[in-house]
Amino acid sequence: MITVKKIFTLMFVVSVVSSCGSSSEQTEINSTEVTTENLTIADYAIEGMVCAMGCAATIEKDIASLTGVVNSDVDYETGKAHFEFDAAAISEKEIIVKIESIADGQYKVNNWVEAIRVEELIENKEVDASEESERTITNVSLPSFKIPNLFTLLLDQI
Repeated sequence: MITVKKIFTLMFVVSVVSSCGSSSEQTEINSTEVTTENLTIADYAIEGMVCAMGCAATIEKDIASLTGVVNSDVDYETGKAHFEFDAAAISEKEIIVKIESIADGQYKVNNWVEAIRVEELIENKEVDASEESERTITNVSLPSFKIPNLFTLLLDQI
């Protein structure tokens, strides 16, 4: 007599074997050849990111999934996003709209401006010598504090 356990075991084995078998469906990989004439490089400053693992990675992944995007790199530390894409397949406007639509509009996209150090300007004689003596660099440190681990506080109370 067949028991309920044997029936469930048989169903389990059949489902495992059928899911592990080779599928006749083939996944199609979208590959786009980008000529140097259509390759566009864009750098943006992204405001509103609060972490590297969630925000930066999400933006990077979502933009990389767009058709025509060849390279997507978002750096949380600097707030810089670097994209390389096929201008014939996607526009900068579409990329910006996509970024600003992620997380209900949490992120704002601006043009990336490279930071130039005062020393570099002085070396290039772009700053007047009189301004050089007026400029001083001040290191500012903010007070820091640690948030106590609530779990250990609760365990200490027991």
